[in-house]
Amino acid sequence: MVSESTLHFVEYELQAIALTWMAVLYTIKIVQLMRMPMPWERAPQAGSGTRGIMHSYGTIFVPQWMESSRRHIWRWVEFIVYHVGALVAIVNTFTFSFTPWLMTPVVRWIFAILIAPAIVVGLIKLARRIFQPELRIVSTPDDYFSLASLEFFFFAAVMALLFDTAFWRMAYFLITAAFLFYVPFSKISHYVYFFFSHYLTGKRYGWRGVAPQVEGKS
Repeated sequence: MVSESTLHFVEYELQAIALTWMAVLYTIKIVQLMRMPMPWERAPQAGSGTRGIMHSYGTIFVPQWMESSRRHIWRWVEFIVYHVGALVAIVNTFTFSFTPWLMTPVVRWIFAILIAPAIVVGLIKLARRIFQPELRIVSTPDDYFSLASLEFFFFAAVMALLFDTAFWRMAYFLITAAFLFYVPFSKISHYVYFFFSHYLTGKRYGWRGVAPQVEGKS
């Protein structure tokens, strides 16, 4: 049986320690990235860098703007479902503890419904890496561990939302804390690099005046 003091420590103090750890490491990582040399275009400006940046970020929400998403629309749907589930599960780590009055039965069910499909997509992603030779050959232990860890995180979040017992809350927040300690060293850190890569890519192609190709148009 989980004591109230232990559950309180896991939900609050342990989360604060883990969040502080992650924030410090990511601050160091971001500072290192910002200190890296950023080689720029030598050619005269032919377009709008700002427009390119907006288009680069917009490809997340408009699959027609990127060839790979246009041709594999279900992969884009998987991407959205998976990341929406991850976002809701992360938000829930704060709302569950710090705004309990918001977590009505209806809200808990909505959160669970948004997170649950991410479990299915995660299993699909894991199966692809195991059974598709072209993915298996480029996969590292971190790829498998990250996907498996997220599956446990999503599952514990759904169970905590649906049942709200001390056991599932403890499991959910222990997994969350472990995840916060691990994430800065894993490929899950791609979401930090995402902002830098999309900014630089968008600005470069916008500067060059390279118009993105839209299917059906030249």
